[in-house]
Amino acid sequence: MALGKRRVFARAQRATKTPGCRFVEGDIQYDRRLVRRGDAMATLQLKVQYFQDSTPPEVPCREENFVVRELDFALPVEQTALVLIDLWNVHHIDSWIERAEAVTKEVIAPLIGRAREYGLTIVQAPSPGVLANFPDKYEVYQGCTPEPEPGPPPSWPPAEFRNRQGTYACFRGPRNQEPGIDLYWQSLTGQLDLSPHIAVEEGDFVVGTGQQLHDLCQERGILHLLFAGFATNWCILGRDYGVRAMRGRGYNTILVRDATDGVEFPDTLEAKWATELAVREVEQVHGFSTSTADFYAACTALD
Repeated sequence: MALGKRRVFARAQRATKTPGCRFVEGDIQYDRRLVRRGDAMATLQLKVQYFQDSTPPEVPCREENFVVRELDFALPVEQTALVLIDLWNVHHIDSWIERAEAVTKEVIAPLIGRAREYGLTIVQAPSPGVLANFPDKYEVYQGCTPEPEPGPPPSWPPAEFRNRQGTYACFRGPRNQEPGIDLYWQSLTGQLDLSPHIAVEEGDFVVGTGQQLHDLCQERGILHLLFAGFATNWCILGRDYGVRAMRGRGYNTILVRDATDGVEFPDTLEAKWATELAVREVEQVHGFSTSTADFYAACTALD
């Protein structure tokens, strides 16, 4: 099947198990090759890697002896989603958005096309900022969990200190110290959106929060999350729909390590060590990583 060819509709019904959630009935898209009446859903045999901070018993447990290890994961297609984080069109760091645009166009867009072709659930998580800028552009999956009622403000630290106001203004965070980043973002007000190289297609989902992503996964029976997007050391790790949070909810998290890029520093830029260390955090603590080549090989094996 040609890359990006639309999948054939298969009629399916699924009821959620969460109390208070609506019964879901509708068209769920699958490739005809992957779904046959009475047959089990196809399984991706995906090679992943991890970095364990230990050694075999016969090897001294020293840092210089740690190695990358590989596993072959059997991921049922119907239980697997590709989560795309913050695929933006603009950013206040010119050099970074140049790299991100290249990765989006050359790596992530083809990855999305292949994942669609083989029946994975596609989830765009473009950030609350994007969805606020364009409230009528994207149909956001709302889930079935109501927004929590705001609780009383904490009594300590004092509100003035928490807000870094008055005599505490000198303790403002790094981004609010001089010269700050607002002077760059002001010129981009209202522009933040998905990359022009990315389109939300029929059958894709859009979420703005980790709770929405969790509700979607529960509704569709998804357990395995492949992550791609930006920035590796910022939102991939830190968003409430990112790797740390979703691993904390119990999901199997896998970062597509060549479908991301981090924000670097002058002394890390050439070797991209900030990106590499974020990938290592995933591989050591939160889950695993894979490559687009290994994902494509797993897809091809289904043919």
